[in-house]
Amino acid sequence: MVSNKQWLSATTTAVGLLAAMFSLQLSAHTMTVVPSHYVQSKTGGWVSVDVSATNMTFQWDKGIPLDNFKVFTPDGQQGKVGSVYQGKRKSQADVELATEGTYRLELGNGSRFFTSYELKGERKRLMANKKDRAAQLPAGAEKVVTTQGNSRSMAFITVNKPSDAVLVLTNKGLEFQFDRHPADIVATEEVTVTLLMNGKPAAGVELDLSRDGELYRNEPERMHHKTDASGKFSFTAPVAGRYLLEASYQADVNNELADKVREGFTLSFEAALP
Repeated sequence: MVSNKQWLSATTTAVGLLAAMFSLQLSAHTMTVVPSHYVQSKTGGWVSVDVSATNMTFQWDKGIPLDNFKVFTPDGQQGKVGSVYQGKRKSQADVELATEGTYRLELGNGSRFFTSYELKGERKRLMANKKDRAAQLPAGAEKVVTTQGNSRSMAFITVNKPSDAVLVLTNKGLEFQFDRHPADIVATEEVTVTLLMNGKPAAGVELDLSRDGELYRNEPERMHHKTDASGKFSFTAPVAGRYLLEASYQADVNNELADKVREGFTLSFEAALP
């Protein structure tokens, strides 16, 4: 078992922030990046990646543009994405696995700013930071708040031999660190995760863990967690299969661009048979 491997930068939003990141139509959805395979034994193959905005875990609801979909190869460099397709229910991309090691797949637009305000009792918003909002706010605007949001949805694929270049922390924004490599998550074994904000433990961050097959269960069986004072929480995948981990973080800030920050991530992964 590989231990204490650093997992990558993970700046993403909570569900409500997705509207600001992609489109107002996606505000009630969760973004997911789901490869056809999480582990492969040979180089030279391909995986198909499903990308969608969803209401239920791994049930595709809305295809989205893939202009900001990226693949990072085992050496940590950005690689080439194969053919892409945007459908009504989901989008797809092909990724070639030319070399052994661990790849990172991600979708994200980087930092975005939106300003919410109230005008004659009605809540409104515009896409602007604190510097730019004054010129755009209408006369009489009240309860003005500017939020900086960061969004990223991800997955990892390992070919033959795990590697760490795409997992290294940057100490910027909300990031996560697992106690093992993504290829080593096994059902019924406890996994401990540490969340950090700008390199420091992020306490009180709420997370949801859901698994495939919600559509066919009377109960969603989602697991809810919150990080402790050291930024840690633990989970155990009850059965083998695909899982989705979602985290959201928000805090007040006082800088020239924003009054609040909202960050989080969605990560799809596979728990292997014990």
